[in-house]
This record gives sequence, structure tokens and C-alpha cells, in this order.
Amino acid sequence: MAQAAVWGLLGGFIVEALELLVASRRVGGWPWTRPGEPGVAPMVVSVVLRMAIGAILAAAAYGSGQVGGPLPALGLGVAAPLVIEKMTRTLSGGGTDAS
Repeated sequence: MAQAAVWGLLGGFIVEALELLVASRRVGGWPWTRPGEPGVAPMVVSVVLRMAIGAILAAAAYGSGQVGGPLPALGLGVAAPLVIEKMTRTLSGGGTDAS
């Protein structure tokens, strides 16, 4: 389970690293130094939370037998926000959509 959590954590890191690259290219430097962009503290908190969510989701999926290896655990880390959103929508009776 710990190994799945690490893969999920790394999946979350990959997404956050890519987001930072996109934001840095958009503003031509560190995004937190530009007006209208989040400061460094909110960015760090969001990265830590995103990575933790990916780790928790991957560990839970492994613990329930839904994940059997590193690649699916990494994928869950990458897709964690979308997976949680879909689970919440389904559990709250919001139905499903085609996306």
C-alpha cells in the first residue's frame, strides 16, 4: 500500500510540475511574483494537498484491490481531482455525464 501511495504522490507531483511550467511560461518567470497570481505560500499548500490527495487515492485503490501496479497508481495520482469529482457527483446523486 505504501508503494502505491508513493506512486500516487509522484503522479500528483507530475501534474503540479507541468502546471508550474505552463504558468512560468505564461508569465515569463516565477508566477508568484506577478500581480494577480497566487503567492508562493498558496502555491506550496496547493501542491502539497494535490500530492497528498493523489497518494491517499492510490493507496485506497490498492487497498481495495483496484490497483495492482505502479502505472495505475501513478495514473490515479495524476487524475485524482477528476476521480474525486466524479465520485462526489455519483455519491451525491448528481448523476453522470458523458465527459
